Amino acid sequence: MDLLLQDKFSSTEFLEPRQRDGITIIGPDLFEEDADGKLLSPIASVFPRFRAVVTLRGIHATHAAVMISYLRGKISELGTAKPDLEIEEEVFRDMVPLVLRNSLLLIRSDPEDMEHVFDADRIVQALLPRGRIQFTGQDIDEIKRKLRKRGESWRMCTAPRSVREIEDYIRSSRVQVSTGMTVYYSARTGARFLTHEEFMRIRPLLRTDSPEALARLNEIATLFAHRNSWGIRELSFFLPADKTVDCAVVEKMSSIIELLKAGRVKESESLFDSFADEFAERAGAALALDDEKNAVWRTTMFCRLYDIDEHEMEEWALGLSPEFHLNMKWLPGGTVINGELVFDPITNQRVKGMLSYYWNKTGGYLSINLGRVELPLTARDISGEERDVYLVVITTKGGRESIRLVRHMKYDVLHRVKLGVPIQQAVKDTFTYRNYIADRLLAAAELGFPILTYNEIRVEEDIPGLGKVPAFFFERQYIPGIVTDKIPLAYYRKPDFMVELSRLLGIAAAFTLVLGRASPRTGNIFFDDGDELIQFNNSAIPWRLVIIETTGSFTNWTTPLISLLPQCIERFRSHLEKAASGGVTPALLRESVSEFADSLAGKISDVMDIASTVSLRDLFNDRAYEQGGIRDRWEGILRRLDQTSTGELKERILSAPELDFSSL
Repeated sequence: MDLLLQDKFSSTEFLEPRQRDGITIIGPDLFEEDADGKLLSPIASVFPRFRAVVTLRGIHATHAAVMISYLRGKISELGTAKPDLEIEEEVFRDMVPLVLRNSLLLIRSDPEDMEHVFDADRIVQALLPRGRIQFTGQDIDEIKRKLRKRGESWRMCTAPRSVREIEDYIRSSRVQVSTGMTVYYSARTGARFLTHEEFMRIRPLLRTDSPEALARLNEIATLFAHRNSWGIRELSFFLPADKTVDCAVVEKMSSIIELLKAGRVKESESLFDSFADEFAERAGAALALDDEKNAVWRTTMFCRLYDIDEHEMEEWALGLSPEFHLNMKWLPGGTVINGELVFDPITNQRVKGMLSYYWNKTGGYLSINLGRVELPLTARDISGEERDVYLVVITTKGGRESIRLVRHMKYDVLHRVKLGVPIQQAVKDTFTYRNYIADRLLAAAELGFPILTYNEIRVEEDIPGLGKVPAFFFERQYIPGIVTDKIPLAYYRKPDFMVELSRLLGIAAAFTLVLGRASPRTGNIFFDDGDELIQFNNSAIPWRLVIIETTGSFTNWTTPLISLLPQCIERFRSHLEKAASGGVTPALLRESVSEFADSLAGKISDVMDIASTVSLRDLFNDRAYEQGGIRDRWEGILRRLDQTSTGELKERILSAPELDFSSL
């Protein structure tokens, strides 16, 4: 049997065809694992006409070659003759690709011939329970219609929605073909994607293990040059949708191979580096390092695996930050007809209220679209809170486009009623809380922190059993940038990046400490977890900090700042670790620590000067004094500032052992 790839199998038992329930199987059983718990083969192919399944590691073209070889042998045994070309055409026409994902087997659907796909399904059902077999193509109407007609819509493989599901999907897409090189495999198209970081793992092998380096380079060249039955390259380089690497790849890989075979290692390294630099430049900083926690990397990889052009997504076209990509549900709204706002018949009350607010505020607009953020933008525990977040895209009569972000007030009337508070008291308490939020925003702005301007939207909602109740939202301008806890790892490799980021993180930490931003549930401070946004210059170096949310302000107004500081230090350390992993020197890390300390102490010193004025100290003197009220908390914050030594804060940072990376 002429196998293209067989070195991954230590036993020849997999090469021998065997029968099971009238089905010929060539290769290991589906979902069979090696000693390390990894699948012996993450892909398979079924040939319905020949009632055969090939499960050997490789590519689907390998499976077709195995099947052709098997059929030739059978024909020879029977003493009959059949032209090779006819055999090959029958095999390739009959093949239906399979992909193994976690505990599920996915059948690649074909909208042109779903009956043939269903034939393959019947074969596979003899080997696996029906509930473990699903079909790809959930966005193709013909495929959905065929499954719906069979009463099997439940067997459609749906796209993952949550961040965790997407990360799991990406991890489950990692496969190897015939070498130790890991690529990401698309169950939808059969394409494989090689990342820059994985490609760079070949670099040291040029000297330490030239046979493996040769095998991987040859695999890249071979798979890149080959296309599957859908006309898709068997291997592509992981790049943004608008970037490509031309067909000179094969020639370059071949040249590196020839140099390495000739023992000209240094020259092979030079040519390798030249191609690697081109790869990195086209990938960009956000894709150069494999990082599932980086929203840009994660979204782009998901788009490649699902055959989506990310630049055609509405979120991308609007210039939204990565955490909004694939995370928006655009809702029925309204259309401007003859200068009047006309709502869609299925537009809900809440959306109508928000669209009307902007209609009145702007004096009318040309168009408006409103979408709800599907998944939380922060990893904090928000259970029990009303935390809907919306984006509103407005085109004004002057032709200008504006994007606003709207947050539902987390403790509203409905929230309080759910807790058993009588409706009248719930309404009263909600108004009190709304005023408390406005007071906190006023205090933060008066102290000179870089926060945004917020406006209130009030909507009357008709709640069954309660009648009409007010719902409050706070809206602000949408600001592009990246929040500090979602900065791509690749950014930290720039020598100047960490120093400039440290300066801005120091200001952000001062904001948290002064205003006592903390969780009412745990008491832990809110810092570097989604509220601090960084904007970058043209060289991707941090240049501006914007506090986009003031969550948790005034929660802690008594604990000394020096006692809260260790939590800031812990979060700051995580950034230093990222920089260290990217090769930043201990000297630059020490400079970053010093910059963080200077910035934090300097900002708090500035705030002390502002807070010493009579107007600031008397900011809430017109309020009735009550324990835990806004006046009590404000006076506690001022008193704590009076008792703070910025020199002590700075020394604590500079001497913190957890920020010492000198031993690297």
